[in-house]
Amino acid sequence: MGDYISSGKVNMSMEKFQLTDKVVIVTGAGRGVGRGIVRTMADAGAHVVCVARTREQIEAAAAEVRAKGRRALALSVDVRNEDQLNDMVKKTMDEFGRIDILVNNAAGGNFPTLLKDLTVKNFESVFRGTLLQPFLCARTVSKVMMEQKSGNIINISSLAWILGTKSIGAYGACKAGLNNLTQTLSWELAEYNVRVNCLVLGVIMTEATHDFFLAHKDTYMSHQLVKRFGEPEDIGYFCVFLASEAASWISGQVYNIDGGKRRFDEVPSAE
Repeated sequence: MGDYISSGKVNMSMEKFQLTDKVVIVTGAGRGVGRGIVRTMADAGAHVVCVARTREQIEAAAAEVRAKGRRALALSVDVRNEDQLNDMVKKTMDEFGRIDILVNNAAGGNFPTLLKDLTVKNFESVFRGTLLQPFLCARTVSKVMMEQKSGNIINISSLAWILGTKSIGAYGACKAGLNNLTQTLSWELAEYNVRVNCLVLGVIMTEATHDFFLAHKDTYMSHQLVKRFGEPEDIGYFCVFLASEAASWISGQVYNIDGGKRRFDEVPSAE
């Protein structure tokens, strides 16, 4: 082993952790976890396509990328709409000529309601926002990656898939589906040198979750080993790693990024 390392065949260069001039699409990029991923991707050297429905938010995210010396596009897209996704890919290819990384972060349509009270319409909305849209986005973008014979897809899931938390049952079921979708895509795309992985998020402090999480801080902290809430950049750093050459032997995996959560009982409900 010593001779193998000294021969130079093992490259321990930190350059493998960089994303210099890679092109990444981040959905749900305007705020929260998506915005943190945008910032860390740009810090690692990537050019970023910031995708969300709210124009003001993605323009601000793109401005942050440019301030770091990287190129950016701000595209207002409903990622549940196939025509808009096709247009997103066309504009990205027109600007950059390739797509190296897709971070499927966008999610929506959750209704904090007991399953016995959840209407079919509301369940369908959760399905469309939480499982259908990452499927559609991955299917659309992967066509480019298959043609390139390279690419990387990172799906963003949630501990809700395992918690069985009261009032968000439909959301958790769809996130469980996303984990399985990740593993299936990793098999189907492997022959095209496209890697697919998934991050299962714990308690991440964002604008949307701030008040609720603080109100239940003691309970949350009693359930995890690292005694702080997660930050959007915590997720971004792991995305950078998975998208980099340093993770080139990793695909089809589902990672818990949760501060070392060890108990799943007594989790506060958003009901």
